[in-house]
Amino acid sequence: MTFEHKMIVGLDDIKAITFECKACETRTTIPANKLTEAPHACSSCNAVWWSAQDIRMGAFVTTSGPAIAALIQAIVTLRVLMSENKNNFKVLFEFEQPDA
Repeated sequence: MTFEHKMIVGLDDIKAITFECKACETRTTIPANKLTEAPHACSSCNAVWWSAQDIRMGAFVTTSGPAIAALIQAIVTLRVLMSENKNNFKVLFEFEQPDA
């Protein structure tokens, strides 16, 4: 017998975003309603997470289209960078524990 467990969440379900440094494993958590931009570097070891050079190399997503298009492209770009091990940090999303 096979069991499958899924959890489907919406953007409004995200309570916080956590950035984890790959160099020192320190985590920086920012409440979703307070997030205005991604940190540029680790607050603990100062490892650079992204710089102006990253923009020139195409590691950033820009669009004049709808926000949903930018979100999808950002997810695709982050997955590629992660698979190529080019990110110095991880992005984690915090949700409330669902009621059982």
